[in-house]
Amino acid sequence: MTEAGLGSGANAGTAAARFCSNCGTALEGKFCIACGAPAAEVSPSPQRVSEGWGGLTSEFMNSRGRNGVLAVALSFLRHPIDTIIRLTDDPSYRGQWGFLTATVGTQLTLTFVILPRLYAILLNLQSTADSSEVVRNEIVQYVGMAILTPIQYYICRALGTQRRSPMSYVKLCVLSVSYGALLWISVSLIFFAVTIGLLKNQIFFDFQALWESLSVLALLGILIFVTAAHKRFWGMSWPIAIGVTLFIAAMSWFVVYPGLGALITHGGVAGVMSSLTGG
Repeated sequence: MTEAGLGSGANAGTAAARFCSNCGTALEGKFCIACGAPAAEVSPSPQRVSEGWGGLTSEFMNSRGRNGVLAVALSFLRHPIDTIIRLTDDPSYRGQWGFLTATVGTQLTLTFVILPRLYAILLNLQSTADSSEVVRNEIVQYVGMAILTPIQYYICRALGTQRRSPMSYVKLCVLSVSYGALLWISVSLIFFAVTIGLLKNQIFFDFQALWESLSVLALLGILIFVTAAHKRFWGMSWPIAIGVTLFIAAMSWFVVYPGLGALITHGGVAGVMSSLTGG
């Protein structure tokens, strides 16, 4: 074979090569060996994947696929139950931890850093922003999940009618916490917009009562979401799903998370971590 023939063959092979549209890896079978996405979801040429913060921004803003961070967030807001069941049952979806990090990090940064600074700027108040609270609450969240998830799994396995693996339930729990973070982000933004609008127009209102009302609605939304998710995921009846959800909520909100918060605050862990990360 001539050199020209070799060159044309190589070019043809390159042109015929298929690449995963999710991560850009060259495909050799029915599934991507890097991320597990089906080979049907391919692009004719490799995607350029940027690194560092640019890559993170690109991943967050990439809504072309169904499983991008932004696309999943919008899907959760439109169809929460269908979305969590679809993602949990999809073996190719492995972005639950990244999605959790994005949603919880955004929620805590918004609550403890961004909004306090905006209130201070817009209303000429002293800023109460505290980045150490972000670190503290992240530690509480992740450690709390590590403690509660195994307990929840064995309770649900005993009461449910469908067999589920521990890893699939971990994915369900991670996505459930992510959805809760999305709700709190929405509530925080709504409260901020309403309070700034009222104060700028010199309309005085019981803002504490407004926040408490929005918080109750958010908590009810989380409870309903978790109940419906457990019912479909485990094949539970409504009474059992409600009972399991209330037990989990009581353990989370009144025992595990408050205890961990007090322990971390007493030990000064959040402050140390914040100083190490430059917070």
